[in-house]
Amino acid sequence: MANENIIETFGLTKYYRRGIIGIEDLSLTVNQGEIYGFLGRNGAGKTTTIRMLVNLIFPTRGRARIFGKDMVKHHLEICKNIGYIPSAVRPHKHMTGEDFLNYMGNLSANGDIQYRNYLLKKFDFSQKDLKRKIKEYSGGMARKIALVQTFQHRPRLMIMDEPTEGLDPVMQHTFYELLKEYRDNGGTVFISSHHLLEVEQVCDRAAIIRSGRLVAVEKIHELMNHMARTLQVKFKNPVGASHLESDAWEIVNKDGTSLTAKVTGDIDKVIKFLSRFDIKDISLPKPSLQDVFLDYYRLPEEDQ
Repeated sequence: MANENIIETFGLTKYYRRGIIGIEDLSLTVNQGEIYGFLGRNGAGKTTTIRMLVNLIFPTRGRARIFGKDMVKHHLEICKNIGYIPSAVRPHKHMTGEDFLNYMGNLSANGDIQYRNYLLKKFDFSQKDLKRKIKEYSGGMARKIALVQTFQHRPRLMIMDEPTEGLDPVMQHTFYELLKEYRDNGGTVFISSHHLLEVEQVCDRAAIIRSGRLVAVEKIHELMNHMARTLQVKFKNPVGASHLESDAWEIVNKDGTSLTAKVTGDIDKVIKFLSRFDIKDISLPKPSLQDVFLDYYRLPEEDQ
């Protein structure tokens, strides 16, 4: 079903002792076949939300549905079709890598040894590595065996909390490739990350939370389109300030031979306006997701 809602939350709320807000009134929908980023600073409520989605903690109020079923009432059935990786990976240290994968695979709905071998090859895991005990692994190797475990049974949904922590850049790239391959085959991903470039590269949509509350949910390119772009122009000859006034931008700084302005409107209008001047250099970089994220966190909370 192309438009099936894989995750739905309705006013999901978690309060801790002394009135500390974990997450409050979170309502969102994750569709089948999308990679959904969940962004926020440390302590914003990302891990609290994920732990409720996998039934490790229970909400104070509100509810969540996964595959159309209540997460609390049907958690055993649901979890067989979920791949989950926490932010702090602590695989069974006294097991070998192979025993760990077999053990976790037996808890899942499906097993596919050929796909597991494909994953092990992608993550550069040898048979010798599999025979070693996990307590002998480096942090990066422990993360890789946990990722293989998450993918290996081809779950319908993967829930991932900071999945690339400890991976080197080559393995991060491998992970991104696998994530897109999984999505293109109909899988759905809910991924928490503070690596904004990572989210920008792989996610279809993203939610931003702040102090336990949802402040934005949009497609990645739409989030960035809302962000003003910074125009920088150097003129060959001095230009009077009065000649630079335009509704195409908001001027930040001007000093005769240079201009810095914020552009939120039509780029075509900017180009036509500048065509009357002799220009030495011009720059109008596209904003990054990091720019958008920081902009949300600069605003007072009451303005969001």
